[in-house]
Parts: sequence; C-alpha cells; structure tokens
Amino acid sequence: MKKIFLVKACLLFLLISSCGTSGGGIADLFIPNFSNLWASSRGTNFQFVPNASNVPSGTLTGDEDGIPFTGSFNSYKVEFTFTSGAENGVKYSGKIIKDSDPVKMELTGTNNVQLTLVKN
Repeated sequence: MKKIFLVKACLLFLLISSCGTSGGGIADLFIPNFSNLWASSRGTNFQFVPNASNVPSGTLTGDEDGIPFTGSFNSYKVEFTFTSGAENGVKYSGKIIKDSDPVKMELTGTNNVQLTLVKN
C-alpha cells in the first residue's frame, strides 16, 4: 500500500513540475530516434546504434562508412569520438536540431571541422 502511495506521489510531483512556464519537465523530454542512415555534409553515411531504444539519454556506438566511433546522447545533445581511422581520437559534439524536417544534427569536431548529418 505504501508503494502505491509513493508511486502516485511521484507521478503527481512530475506532473506539477512540468506545468511551469519556465520550461523543463516532461514537456521538454526528447527521445532521439537514431534509426536509418544519416547522410553527412562530407558525402559519407553515418550509422548510430544506441545501447537502448526509447530512452532520452544513453551511450551509443556507430560508424562513418565503416570507421567506428563511440559516444553518448542526452536529449538533443550528441557527442561521439572516433576510435580508429584518420580522425582517431577526434570528438564531435553538437545537437539534433529541434523540429527540423528532415531531422538533422549539427556538430563540431575538436579539429574544428563542422559536420551536418541529415537522417535518410
């Protein structure tokens, strides 16, 4: 019985905290969809494989035309670091552009290279 009360109290708290005008809360929850290939501004294709699906944050692995990287995501923010190839050790950080159609990411590498990815 205490467990049910605690769950209801937590849900009520989440509902109340998401109703403010200053943003935040459940209304701003974004769950990225990394499915399909992503075409890059440098003429290559990226593939992302998150460690779990339907979650707002986590880790991922992937590749750019077979060159592997590892990274993480948290809502709209994405970052990954190449683990081999010509950009071994280069970290790209950026974000998924809210409400873009098609969905796209804008990233910058630690090598100052700008990269745009568009979901196919």
